[in-house]
Amino acid sequence: MKLLTPTRPAELPTEALLARLRCRRAAILVDLKRVDLDHVAADQMTADHVTDAPATDVVYWVYKRLNSRLRKRLAAFLDLLAMRNLILALRYTLAGETPPATLLNNSLLAEPLQRLVTKPEETETTIAQLEAALSSDYSFAVGLTATYRNQGPGGVEEQLADGILQHGLARTRNDILKGVLRYLVDMRNCLMINKLWRWQVSQAPPLATGGMLTVTSLQSVWAEHDSERFSSLVARLAGEPLTGTEAIGMEQSLLRGLSRLLRRTGRDPLGLTVIIEYLWLAQLAVHNQLLRQTLALDRQELLEEVLLQ
Repeated sequence: MKLLTPTRPAELPTEALLARLRCRRAAILVDLKRVDLDHVAADQMTADHVTDAPATDVVYWVYKRLNSRLRKRLAAFLDLLAMRNLILALRYTLAGETPPATLLNNSLLAEPLQRLVTKPEETETTIAQLEAALSSDYSFAVGLTATYRNQGPGGVEEQLADGILQHGLARTRNDILKGVLRYLVDMRNCLMINKLWRWQVSQAPPLATGGMLTVTSLQSVWAEHDSERFSSLVARLAGEPLTGTEAIGMEQSLLRGLSRLLRRTGRDPLGLTVIIEYLWLAQLAVHNQLLRQTLALDRQELLEEVLLQ
């Protein structure tokens, strides 16, 4: 089963859509800058800080207006956004909670998969059904049930999150989109190292390949517990100095780095980057909304994993 909800591609010419996105982009940027997560107290982070139109609606609005050519070129990125929705929804369900409405309303995720990951079933049954649904189209989902038995829900999320990035890297031919996926691989690896250091885990993390930072260099940093070199690598990747290694600050720095990467590579007003950046900004708004809700509810165990998706 495909991750994306099936809808008829639009007939809107690419140039017309790009013009509309350039006009709408400014509104998302204003909202993202409205709250600085590094300086606002958790009890002040509420839904009042979110755009009037839910960001999931914004992403779906774009998806419905993509013509068949654009959908094909953006398939790897659209799959990534849908997988992120699936992983987060699955996490809430396995924790015995109902996923937030902001996560699945007008989501790109196909409705049968939405129902599957929000249905209150025995956990292993849900994972087995998910593996059966995805395996024919996404080979990285093979063995998901065995992963759950051996590693629990965290291993399942890791297999899906890393798998969709590798899947996208293997199938996209667009250099800018490939650069975005490589950056996200690096971001996951860096956040994973930082999290396991804070948790004082001795076992080396399973680092994903394909990023701009070599796995060898990150393994060396891990083995030597070289926090100074690690901070230097993260700062170089993000394009800004780190103010600390606490989870939210590092993640927000890396998120800003990806936004800068998109602005730097998206000079062409008729290029694919206009759509990628717009979708990224909208997805970032969803992410920040969930992060605020997590902090406001003092749900630290959910926060740790939100940062890695």
